[in-house]
Amino acid sequence: MQLTKLKMKPFEYSTTTEMVISESGNLQDFYRLANVLSKTRHVHLMSKEDDADIMEWHFKYRGSDLSLQYNIYNGVTLLYNGKDKKTADKLAGRLKQG
Repeated sequence: MQLTKLKMKPFEYSTTTEMVISESGNLQDFYRLANVLSKTRHVHLMSKEDDADIMEWHFKYRGSDLSLQYNIYNGVTLLYNGKDKKTADKLAGRLKQG
């Protein structure tokens, strides 16, 4: 078995930011927000995960990972994995406006 080492550059980091878009959101809201995301410049759909109680669609936004998630318990949330939290807040604000 061969092990590979991951090399990180100094000051290279990323964090996952979770933003609740709508606590009372339903499946219809999820699809509407996914449509808004898909029409947003620099956002590209990468994959979809659909289970009985959760849906998660994965996007790329300016090189960062982004997931729109619908959960029957938590509503609609946006997960942003990147360095720039301001970008995530701006995108979440756009989704909340609808």
